[in-house]
Amino acid sequence: MTTHPLPFDPALARLVKTDTLTPCQQKTRPNFKTACDFRQKHMIKHPFLSDFHCWAEYLHAGLLEGDPTVTSYIPQPYLLRIRQTWYTPDNYVVRSSQPRQIEELKPKGEMPEDKQIPLTHYFAQQGFKFVVISNESVYERQIEAENWLEIVTILHQSKNFDTADAEEILLESLYKKNNSCTLGDLIDPGDRERTYMQEIAMFRLLHQGHLIGALSETALDYDTGISL
Repeated sequence: MTTHPLPFDPALARLVKTDTLTPCQQKTRPNFKTACDFRQKHMIKHPFLSDFHCWAEYLHAGLLEGDPTVTSYIPQPYLLRIRQTWYTPDNYVVRSSQPRQIEELKPKGEMPEDKQIPLTHYFAQQGFKFVVISNESVYERQIEAENWLEIVTILHQSKNFDTADAEEILLESLYKKNNSCTLGDLIDPGDRERTYMQEIAMFRLLHQGHLIGALSETALDYDTGISL
């Protein structure tokens, strides 16, 4: 695939400094944990205990988990200096066949230009795209995000289970059901232990993008539609 370099102004790019461009989640200071709306959660595409500094960041991570084009992400990936000000972006995101993306979440998608402009040029110089995402656009998808966060919890708790056989059986079953069914068709609510492996297999296939779930309008339940 041919990629085109992102345009940048070297003078603006030089306003940003960092010791390393290897992304690694920055440790949240104890005093900041109490000052912000702090949350921690074990995720799948960032397979470590992840720090989130507000509700929007937490929901957005759920949406990244559910986006099949996203292969991985790292919250709070860098400690940068813009002129004399320290700054940590919200996310480093890897998507299939796209430039690496550095994301910042802000109310109304608004960030001071004296930070946004140098950051845009600095990351473009590295071949990365810097984007500012509005908190409101994330809140609009809250139900979907919360469904994915629940699925991530289930997958993390069952990470040591081998579901390869169950996944194959499940896909064959869906073909026989005209490619669609409900979660209740696959999971026995009266005996979830019996269908546990099938349940985990279904959530893994959803997370990998092999299945599609009706997750955007209502909370995950036994009536949730599942299709190929």
